[in-house]
Amino acid sequence: MRGSRALARAKLAIGEEGNGSLFLPALGLRFRWADPTGDVGDALQRTHDEFAVRIGILREAIAAISALAQDLHTKRDALTDISSSTTPDAEAIAALRRAIDERREQIDRLARAAVNRLRRKPRAKRS
Repeated sequence: MRGSRALARAKLAIGEEGNGSLFLPALGLRFRWADPTGDVGDALQRTHDEFAVRIGILREAIAAISALAQDLHTKRDALTDISSSTTPDAEAIAALRRAIDERREQIDRLARAAVNRLRRKPRAKRS
């Protein structure tokens, strides 16, 4: 249901001389093209290809971040267990805190890299 509402808000505008735009507000994506040949089909194919590249970037980032997030949660659980023990080990707590901070930094770097890749003009692979 949400997908159909998102598509209902999509706006495709094709002007004279092959200029056009596609706006997908649910995804925060806006595509514009200028096609002096007036070949709207080709412009739409390029838009589709670029969209597929962006989806690939997002999937890669989500997979990498998910693995790190799972490790982060495991380390947080271990930190909670050690901290709540009757004789908490200060060295183990410090090591886990460093590891948690390192994972957060890795997640942040991956997210920033994905955003930077999404901001660049995507290049679809041509067959």
